[in-house]
Amino acid sequence: MAEPSGNELASAAAKGDLVQLTNLLQKNVNVNAQNGFGRTALQVMKLGDPKIARRLLLSGADPNLKDSTGFAVIHDVAREGFADTLQALLEFQADVNVEDDEGNLPLHLAAREGHARVVEVLLARADCKVGHRNKRGATAYDLAKLYKRSAVLKLLEDSRRCPAPAD
Repeated sequence: MAEPSGNELASAAAKGDLVQLTNLLQKNVNVNAQNGFGRTALQVMKLGDPKIARRLLLSGADPNLKDSTGFAVIHDVAREGFADTLQALLEFQADVNVEDDEGNLPLHLAAREGHARVVEVLLARADCKVGHRNKRGATAYDLAKLYKRSAVLKLLEDSRRCPAPAD
């Protein structure tokens, strides 16, 4: 029988099949192995399933690896609005300030899509760079305003009023 591959692990993660995923991980599959499309199991996992994320992260999956398009899994999770999965990634040191190829932080993507809960989770991180501008010069606030995301605008306005932490 052939060694289990990154393709099999990615397939199990994408389907949200925790049993198959666990079985493959017990066979010492490289948790950061890439599938045929150059993406890891964490990058293709069923995003709305924090149990899959936790199992991969507990097995050593790197939450900050980027795919060929410059996205880390935290970008995908923020853009799609999965706050529970985001929490799991943050527990395993996912970088809230990782930039995609366009200079967007996860906060930019969550704000653009109007995912208020995800924006709240990101803003709760002391290291979240609220004023960061992407390569087009836009902040998360600018994107929320452009796409008329009123709930997100309120959160971002409130965060801008917070005093800066003392050094």
